[in-house]
Amino acid sequence: MTEVAIDKAAITTADPEIERTTIRKVALRLMWFVMAMYFLAILDRGNISFAALQMNKELGLNAEMFGIAVGIMYFTYSIFEIPSNLILSKYGARITLTRIAILWGIATVLMAFTQGPWSLYAFRGFLGFAESGLFPGVMLLLSLWFPFSYRARYNAMFNYAVPISYIFASLISGAILELNGTFGIAGWKWLFILEGVPPIILGIVGIFYLTDRPQQATWLSTAQRNWLTGALERDAKATGVVHAEGVLRTITKPMVLLFGLCNFGLFCGLASLFPWLPQIIKTFGLPNSQVGFVTAIPPVAGLIGMIMLSRHSDHVGERFYYAAMTFLIAAAGFAIAAFAATPVWIIIGFMVANVGVYGTQAVFWTIPQSYMSRESAPGAIGLVGMIGSIGGATIPVVIGRAKDASGSFTIGFLVVTGVLVAAAALVLIARSQLVKE
Repeated sequence: MTEVAIDKAAITTADPEIERTTIRKVALRLMWFVMAMYFLAILDRGNISFAALQMNKELGLNAEMFGIAVGIMYFTYSIFEIPSNLILSKYGARITLTRIAILWGIATVLMAFTQGPWSLYAFRGFLGFAESGLFPGVMLLLSLWFPFSYRARYNAMFNYAVPISYIFASLISGAILELNGTFGIAGWKWLFILEGVPPIILGIVGIFYLTDRPQQATWLSTAQRNWLTGALERDAKATGVVHAEGVLRTITKPMVLLFGLCNFGLFCGLASLFPWLPQIIKTFGLPNSQVGFVTAIPPVAGLIGMIMLSRHSDHVGERFYYAAMTFLIAAAGFAIAAFAATPVWIIIGFMVANVGVYGTQAVFWTIPQSYMSRESAPGAIGLVGMIGSIGGATIPVVIGRAKDASGSFTIGFLVVTGVLVAAAALVLIARSQLVKE
């Protein structure tokens, strides 16, 4: 796209009406699209949780094999995360994010052709490759469009897609499973087919719809472009991240690695919220349709918690203490779930865990967004995302193996609890180092 000329003299305008209308227009333009993308991505990651109610028996999967199938997506996702984000930086969001959507839609449809454990692993691995760079890519995109004081709320709005997707999946997946045998196709295969087509369509729409940077936004007025560009420049100067650094130098900085370890803990929480819950609820003797309704309760709590915590974080301007607090809330939730002996306490534990994990996801990502230059951010955010994805790849296998060995989820959930507590401590360490600097 052709960049629109910027009037440097007008950049410093402080007109509150210009600010309000600009942010509103940017939000209306971008947020529905990235939320729809993430909604469909989470739907296609998580549908294996409900497919397992039929698929595991048909394919002969134990808990560890299922955990591998869940985790391998995050493994391939992590491998290609940095390259994908660097491609986004070079070629822009329009090309990169739409390519991601189309490819993962194809990968999801291919899941319907699974014949056994190894083909399941292959298709899940392809899904991870296809989705690689989606989350950090959108985080990068939002940092290019929203000034610092608005990021937590719009990061949170983007992340609303996660609990909303799980709520939606919980409510419809049981019904889709009831299509079992329609046209000779198993219900779990219908899940992958019906949920794989929408991202392909969305990706095609995005090719014609997305704009990479504010300078290219012909849908903003001149005054709005000037204000937004100026606000982003002032944020960069205020956080001391205006200088460019090489990719290799950036991704090897201790602070970037520290952010990555924090994200490792976050992904361990994210990858533990949904895959196992339908199976746990199913053990209490509920039919698939009721399993879906019960499974929808924790994400509702997570959505409410995310909205409240992110908005309050923006209001007080505090990120580090909020991120540490939400990590600890998530840890408390998994600790409750680890020792829960009744459906009520299982749901309470997962409600608390959802509030903590989704609250963390909204607040934590404002930190790496704000302490990296625009030149170094693609590689750095990609590395942070990659390290996080390793957590998502390993924790399902750990939980699955512990379940097969002990017959319960107690040990696996306690491992998650410990990782989340450690992540809270790392956030505070990061704060102490950045305050020194």
